[in-house]
Amino acid sequence: FPNMVSLYFCGLWIFPIILFILYKFVTNLKQYRRPDELGLPPGPRPWPVIGNLNLLGHLPHHSLSDLAKQYGHIMFLRLGSVPTVVISSPAMAREFLKTHDLVFANRPATSFGKYVAYDRKDVGYAPYGEYWRQMRKLCTIELFTVKRTESFKSVREEEVSAMLRSILLESEQGIHCVNVKQSLSSLTQNIVCRMFSSRTYSDDELSGGMVFREMVSEISAVAGAFCIGDYIPFLDWLDLQGLRRRMRAVDKVFDGFAEKVIDEHINCRREKERGQEEQGVKDIVDVLLNMAESESQGKEMKITRVHIKAIIMDILSAGVETTSTTLEWAISELIRNPYVMEKAQQEIDLVAGRHRLLKQSDVANCEYLRCIVKETFRLHPPVPLLLPHESMRACSVNGYYIPPRTILFVNIWAMGRDDSIWDDPLQFKPERFIGKKIDVQGQDFDLLPFGTGRRGCPGISMGISVIELALAELIHCFDWHMEDELNMDDVFGLTVPKKFPLYARPSWRLSFEHFSISNAHKHG
Repeated sequence: FPNMVSLYFCGLWIFPIILFILYKFVTNLKQYRRPDELGLPPGPRPWPVIGNLNLLGHLPHHSLSDLAKQYGHIMFLRLGSVPTVVISSPAMAREFLKTHDLVFANRPATSFGKYVAYDRKDVGYAPYGEYWRQMRKLCTIELFTVKRTESFKSVREEEVSAMLRSILLESEQGIHCVNVKQSLSSLTQNIVCRMFSSRTYSDDELSGGMVFREMVSEISAVAGAFCIGDYIPFLDWLDLQGLRRRMRAVDKVFDGFAEKVIDEHINCRREKERGQEEQGVKDIVDVLLNMAESESQGKEMKITRVHIKAIIMDILSAGVETTSTTLEWAISELIRNPYVMEKAQQEIDLVAGRHRLLKQSDVANCEYLRCIVKETFRLHPPVPLLLPHESMRACSVNGYYIPPRTILFVNIWAMGRDDSIWDDPLQFKPERFIGKKIDVQGQDFDLLPFGTGRRGCPGISMGISVIELALAELIHCFDWHMEDELNMDDVFGLTVPKKFPLYARPSWRLSFEHFSISNAHKHG
């Protein structure tokens, strides 16, 4: 009898679910036809319920690149119930992100935006509209200007010097191979933290026993995950992957951290007001607090603590792992291609010699080094599919019908490896950029590591300045070697880091042997 009761109540749950799935299948039977039969871009026939989610695999940027070889540079997928277009050529990128930029200026609602990005109150995940325009204006006019980037020059130079000293000390202490990934992660975390808060937090323990660097890593991990509930909404409540639980957990830790940062700044400002001390270079939180307290704020948007926390979230998620991952790939490629490293070292030696460290201003005179950075972006873009766009209305692109609320992925990883765009695309050849006016600011659709148009990354200049200086100093100060075979496999996420962290053996190559963080740049 108890078993019969259990089966009865079990049936009460299962039977409505089966009916609901059948109802969705019958009423949406049209969507399971081949896309080209509906005037949509070509693509594979979707399965009921899951659509084409099964085709993504563990490396979606690889899988989508392979599918593009069959269906073309514009293809239509149905990820769960969500209509999706994937493009993988400069011509298509120009069509969608320039010609039809306004139509695709929206961001889709995601679990990350809801649970971690303060219900889309940040810049990166905010829906297109007046709020987003005000936040974007705040970033471009106040936070990430050329002048602001220049004001943090000493921060970049000091932290790069500290990293070099740490690597040198490890090698002198007999550590055979240095954990390059860890050194680069510490560097980018310290620079980013000093930019928004004038101090570092790398080893600070936060609420829940999570260390700061673990929090940053977890934010990046959940931001880049394909959440099933975003694509099959009626399964969202089940949290099958445990992502919603992880998002809420890391959001709680981050919110406590951000509240502490804001409170520290407010207390510090009060102390300085009482002591009438002059403040040096303002960090980003100071700038935002000044705006929040200003009576001249526009009526369109009042800066609150939520806005400040959301911007800190964007800076951490967009500025740490993307930069360190790009640098790790660059060093890996230089180890694989020692003649490229040697050529870059010769150029840097001509600019700075071997008796001092480089300054940020020296980088402008290192053309080949900058070509290395571009070549790294081509083969290893920091965000392989860019952040997704969403169409705000139906439109026609390249003769194909694009439904409203279609998600757009731009597979710039595939674009960088397309032999119809690049000669010898799988070869690391910085020379391909010499004498060519191809930049990474979003104007050249062959190379879009930071996106373009209305949704392009507003912090491009800051990111590139860190990458160029750090890479230049790493190969200026050290020769890099590996005794084992270098594995170049990647893993998918918001960024595409190496599957196995880079360990390499550094050999000091400058004329002076020892330096401290404070006097490293006095040699020049």
